[in-house]
Amino acid sequence: MINNTTYRLYGRTKGRKKNKDNYSFLKIKLINIDHTKYNILDIGSGFGESTIKIAKKDKNKIVISCEKYIDGLNSLFKKAQREQLDNIYIYQGNVHQMIDEYCSKNSLSEVWILYPDPWPKKKHFKRRLIDKYFFDKIKTYLKYGATINIASDSKSYISHILRTIYEVKADFLWVNQSKSEWEYDSEILPETKYYKKALENGLKPFYVKLKKL
Repeated sequence: MINNTTYRLYGRTKGRKKNKDNYSFLKIKLINIDHTKYNILDIGSGFGESTIKIAKKDKNKIVISCEKYIDGLNSLFKKAQREQLDNIYIYQGNVHQMIDEYCSKNSLSEVWILYPDPWPKKKHFKRRLIDKYFFDKIKTYLKYGATINIASDSKSYISHILRTIYEVKADFLWVNQSKSEWEYDSEILPETKYYKKALENGLKPFYVKLKKL
């Protein structure tokens, strides 16, 4: 049995305004992941822009949205209904718990982590998702050649990510190492709320693509 107290969620899970439809997304709650299918894990999907774009690109692929923010998941649920997308599944909560409960070895084909919370204060760095522990854990659940796509607009977090990539280079190949490939191309990559916010604030998003060796 999994001890739920070992999985922590930082920050708010709901908006300040009351929402009568807070749990409507449970209608498409996550089920056990079929390792024989092409499964894409979208971690921290926000208001669902990334999940929707990825799901529309190939409806034969399964997209799993993992997000703590209930209002964002409701937004995703409504968008999925409008677009008539039935290849989306949702998990509300901690991604480490989701992996432990629903994933089997070699079951994930892609992972997307777009604009994760940078936790800019030094005392909160330990809350950041991307670190060596995360890579050491998720590699077990990735298929051979699976990719991890990461984007951030935080200089501090980008430096942290690059140091971590160096630490896991034996297990992951950094695919887009040239400077021209670091740019976040919104024509190809999901144009999320946080991508737009970065541009409004004069920040330049940084994109990294890794492949499991």
